[in-house]
Parts: sequence; structure tokens; C-alpha cells
Amino acid sequence: MTDQGADVQAAMQYLTWALEKIETVGNQKAAHHARMALEALRKGSADKTE
Repeated sequence: MTDQGADVQAAMQYLTWALEKIETVGNQKAAHHARMALEALRKGSADKTE
């Protein structure tokens, strides 16, 4: 895994943790944005592996 790949993985982990906390608080708008960010990172990392 490249350094950039490791950075993407770390960012995804932080977003996952943040999403868990956001959902606990109940802020749907923030949860939506966190999910969008996760999806963008997933798509971006998938594009680089193909």
C-alpha cells in the first residue's frame, strides 16, 4: 500500500468513528455528509486499484 493509500484508509477509519458518534448524537445532516465523504473515498480508492 502506498503512503496515499494508507492516508485514505486512515481517513476512512476516522470518518467511520466520527459517523458512529454523530449518529449517537442524532445529527442527520452531519451523518449524511460523513457518509458522502466515506463514499467519495471508497470510489476514489477503488478507481486507483482497477
